[in-house]
Amino acid sequence: MQISVKSFPKGEVDESINMPEGSTVLDLLRKLEMRPDSWIATRDGSAIPDDSPLRDGDSIRLLSVVSGG
Repeated sequence: MQISVKSFPKGEVDESINMPEGSTVLDLLRKLEMRPDSWIATRDGSAIPDDSPLRDGDSIRLLSVVSGG
């Protein structure tokens, strides 16, 4: 299945990725070699958990988590 992925704010990722059926957000992050604890995935403007299944044609936005002290 094809998934459109874009990361913010740096724009490191902006591509269409082929993922196997049954893949989750966590599978997508692993394929992109991104740390799951450093990104929040959104679909249709709402945050989705890492175990959410992906659907063919999804447009996923990855938001960088900023932390500091």
